[in-house]
Amino acid sequence: MHEVKIVYCVPCGHIQRAEAMKKELEKHGASVTLQGGADGIYDVYIDDKLVFSRHAEKRFPETEEIVAKINELKSSKI
Repeated sequence: MHEVKIVYCVPCGHIQRAEAMKKELEKHGASVTLQGGADGIYDVYIDDKLVFSRHAEKRFPETEEIVAKINELKSSKI
């Protein structure tokens, strides 16, 4: 099982988005933790590796693309 961490901006109100993504990722077997941050952050880590940064991408991630990254990691460990 992969460990996913979502770091979201508390002042921006990204908690609802983070909670929704957590719920969906858990349906795919991921263990997800949420961590509050600031400055507009919305970063997603898988096994402590940054796989998505809202600041770098200039958008929020789609749940499907995070699931795809988890599946890539699963297949690379086979």
